[in-house]
Amino acid sequence: MFDVAGVDAMLRRLCPLYGHIDLHVDAMHDGVYRCRVPLNAQNGNHLNTVHAAVQWAAAEMLGGLVAMRIIRSEDPTAVHVAVQSMSIDFQRPARSAIIAEAMFHESDAERIERGIRRGENETFRLNAVIRTARGETVAITEAAYVIRPLRSASARAA
Repeated sequence: MFDVAGVDAMLRRLCPLYGHIDLHVDAMHDGVYRCRVPLNAQNGNHLNTVHAAVQWAAAEMLGGLVAMRIIRSEDPTAVHVAVQSMSIDFQRPARSAIIAEAMFHESDAERIERGIRRGENETFRLNAVIRTARGETVAITEAAYVIRPLRSASARAA
């Protein structure tokens, strides 16, 4: 189980954008990964809805939470994690706070973790749904991430 307050603080240090948009992690346990972002002056657009880039950022960040689970650490700098691609299908305007949520099976996390421990590069896919505070779906995403173990300078040169 992760301390979500500690994860929030760490994310804001590593990527100040999350502090700027007031993103908060709600869950990262039992295969559920969820965060919340308010509709406010920083996140809104000319239509008074949550800006598309903020929705994308909330969904993309969920992959980082999955990576933390895979490496079983609240320190995402223990591995290299990066989004390779992401598609987003906007369904309707987000006229309130948004909640981005993804499910990731524990068995998949354990399989990837074993590969990382063996020093292998791994990839994973993550589908997320972005909803309003009332539960209306506003966007659906599909992303691919790469995760690889840190390697010493001598190992990279080989």
